[in-house]
Amino acid sequence: MDTRLLRTLLVLARTGSFTATATQLHLVQSTVTSQVKALERHLGARLFDRLPSGARLTEAGRRAVENAREVLAAEQRLRDAVRGSTAVEGDVRIGAPESVCAYRLPQRIADVALRWPGITVHLTPVGTREAITGVRGGGLDLGLVLEDSVVAPGLEVNAIAVEPIELVAAPGVPLDERYFLLEEGCSYTERFVRELPATPHITRFGSIEAVRSCVVAGLGWAVLPRVAVSEQLDAGTLHRVRELPDSTLFLVTDPRRTPSAAVRTVADALS
Repeated sequence: MDTRLLRTLLVLARTGSFTATATQLHLVQSTVTSQVKALERHLGARLFDRLPSGARLTEAGRRAVENAREVLAAEQRLRDAVRGSTAVEGDVRIGAPESVCAYRLPQRIADVALRWPGITVHLTPVGTREAITGVRGGGLDLGLVLEDSVVAPGLEVNAIAVEPIELVAAPGVPLDERYFLLEEGCSYTERFVRELPATPHITRFGSIEAVRSCVVAGLGWAVLPRVAVSEQLDAGTLHRVRELPDSTLFLVTDPRRTPSAAVRTVADALS
């Protein structure tokens, strides 16, 4: 089987769009369509439902995705073994919190790309549950989570960094129990809410940028990683109300899977 078909399958499963898949793989859309049809004929099953909202995996498609990852991982291990330790290349899939994706990882990934141009890193913003599930199910090679502690039976969890957390507001904004916070599931946000003496007025967003914009505009207070507000603190558009307990950044991997040289390289760069 042409493993290019499997790579197309995985990208389409992730994007849900033939157009986005073609763009990411540097192909024309008709080629993506032909490759998917060819794979469906080869496997004897419909892998995607073509809906107005996009391509959605069928049950057979979900099973195909799970096994395709293993086939491609085995292919990469074969290449690594044949070419030796000097050939470090391949895809590495990382799931991490939005703040880590936006502020911690870009420079690390840029450094990896400069030294090992054959490595392609696919970065997906996810919460703790999604990161652990993704690593355990094989959808992610590496998971990064911000927590006080992590319980993930069967997985390897290592603390690799500390993330300072801040309670911030615009200068002159009084405490009015109005908070702009990230969506439920953010560990340091939920810890802060649990420790509040009364139930405040909380507006939640899925984006750090949205939360930060609201507090810069003087609409209330926010709990954010220091790295996400360092520029605003230096410029004086936000001020530190008080420091909050740090969160720990953990690297989650699956010891049952043999990582490729590319995965090992990226994991070492993150640690």
